[in-house]
Amino acid sequence: MLKLSPLLVPLPWLILSGCIPEGRPIPIHRTPAQSRPATGPTIAGTPDAPELKRLKNGHYRVRKPWTVRVGGRDWHVPAGYTSNGITAPVKMKSMLGDGVEHSTTWAAVFHDWLFTQPGISRTQADQLFHELLLAYGVPPHKARLMHATVSAYSLSKSLR
Repeated sequence: MLKLSPLLVPLPWLILSGCIPEGRPIPIHRTPAQSRPATGPTIAGTPDAPELKRLKNGHYRVRKPWTVRVGGRDWHVPAGYTSNGITAPVKMKSMLGDGVEHSTTWAAVFHDWLFTQPGISRTQADQLFHELLLAYGVPPHKARLMHATVSAYSLSKSLR
């Protein structure tokens, strides 16, 4: 009997849905090293990218204070906040876009930070995560998939 790795089962679906990046990130956002042009088109409403440092354990630390405008308000993530980023097996993380230069990681770090905020429910954090993915230009089908995944994880945590 053929035994498949659990990582190989969703792989064809992820490839067909376009959720696996093609080798390197597509720069659809501005990074802290870049500035908005004085004139000309910009991506309206695109939040700034955080300055993250990847730690030896694979987690991320916010290097400078980071303000995110999403959900109709400004959120201020302090320098020094640490997160594991995308919660998934290592092979899946790389397929989803894990790294300091990936907006999916930025949204995951923000999502984790939201859990530290008083009065923010998992459902609210999950919804803001989805909104931020879209604001960063993540394709809607990939943002929906990632939102569904974190929502399912949140549901499983609440059922324990």
